[in-house]
Amino acid sequence: MEAMLSNLKCLKRRGALGINIGPNKNTKFENILEEYLILYKAFSSHADYITINISSPNTPGLRNMHDPNCFEDLIRKISAERSTSIDKPKILIKFSPDENHDTYIKLIEILNNSDFDGVIISNTTVDNNLKIKSGATSISGGISGKLLQDKSNELLTFFKKNLKPEKIIVAVGGVFDVDSYNKKLDLGADFVQIYTGFVYEGPSLIKRIVQNDK
Repeated sequence: MEAMLSNLKCLKRRGALGINIGPNKNTKFENILEEYLILYKAFSSHADYITINISSPNTPGLRNMHDPNCFEDLIRKISAERSTSIDKPKILIKFSPDENHDTYIKLIEILNNSDFDGVIISNTTVDNNLKIKSGATSISGGISGKLLQDKSNELLTFFKKNLKPEKIIVAVGGVFDVDSYNKKLDLGADFVQIYTGFVYEGPSLIKRIVQNDK
């Protein structure tokens, strides 16, 4: 956190800046909310939006934050902090693609009744079938890239149907070209993020997408 804050102070800003926050890997679950608050307070004056990451598969137990009670507690505490501070960046929640239907319904209901601004759909998947397909069953962590595309798009469709229309939807997962980018928009995304696509396609991918060059 301190190293990142030092870098941010030297940053010459151009465009919007989002900051993704989450607890340390060795943080006990009962202390996770405290760390989110520490991070939010530290970065709120630097960000246009802050992503509350409750879904990294690399942080043991983090996805337990999808429990509706834990989720509601998180939203309540972050909202209270934002309401009393000068800086009020938009707040987005980054979800796992691996929860069940009933869980998502409960989380969306809580989110719809909150002042949080939107969602990011989705983080990587630990779906065992996709791990088998990729030959990565012996490797920890989540599957990203093209294998994630269908699962993230299904969740995007579900959130678009059930989330209040004023909430922001940022879509991510399997964007490698103009078609996969446009698909996210067609399914209801307001914005699109790219991660793995950069590894395989390079920064020129953005130019091709903006120019609609297939």
